[in-house]
Amino acid sequence: MDLGIAGKSALVFGASRGIGQGIAQALAAEGVNVFLVARNAEALASNAAQLSREFGVRVEWLAMDVYAQPVAHLLAQLTQQNWDIDILVNISGGPQIGSASDSGAEQYQTQFQGMVGFFIEISRQLAQPMATRKWGRILTVGSSGVCQPIKDLAISNTLRSALIAWNKTFSDEVAASGITINTLLPGRIQTERVNEIDQARAARTGVSQAQIVAQSTATIPARRYGCVTEFSATAAFLCSQGAAYITGSCIRVDGGLIRSTY
Repeated sequence: MDLGIAGKSALVFGASRGIGQGIAQALAAEGVNVFLVARNAEALASNAAQLSREFGVRVEWLAMDVYAQPVAHLLAQLTQQNWDIDILVNISGGPQIGSASDSGAEQYQTQFQGMVGFFIEISRQLAQPMATRKWGRILTVGSSGVCQPIKDLAISNTLRSALIAWNKTFSDEVAASGITINTLLPGRIQTERVNEIDQARAARTGVSQAQIVAQSTATIPARRYGCVTEFSATAAFLCSQGAAYITGSCIRVDGGLIRSTY
């Protein structure tokens, strides 16, 4: 299926591994030029070389920490390298594991910039030239925890919900300019991050990681964890020409994990 986005340019965060890497690959497979951002320079360089070699698109990367470096630093790099971004994929790293009782206000404040503030600002800044061109896609990867809070991920549940509320508000303001803003909610997708969470739960509860995986799988109607390629295919569609009338939405890719009806 031709998604109609060949020749577009995408900025993808979290592109060193997992879901971010998968989305970058799905977009490159559609002929989209991709600018990769994450903290791990070695992984970014390897991923960029692979995408360029396999799909023949323009690929560049920047190693940066969104908790420590400002949006202006990234925008300057994009300008210097002549990137006009049509597709923005916002992905933040997961915060530390902890319950609501154990997570104080200072921890939320520390995490806010790298999970919410940075992505609000990059979305605002890049939406301006998108509106001039009358086309744009802004996609945020959230978490099933915004619909059904995940035990011991209190900070993630809270801050990801804040960003989704902002996305919905902003989507109303830019929809008439041809810009869509949506959020993808992953369930248990088999990534390094999910593996780390399973390991931490196993250590905390004194059971094996295999038991934790079995317990998690039992709560998923599909009876398995999802694949990055399945998630990335949905992301690529939401960035396509055919998804032009989908905006302000949260789309689940969760194998039926979230139990609510809306």
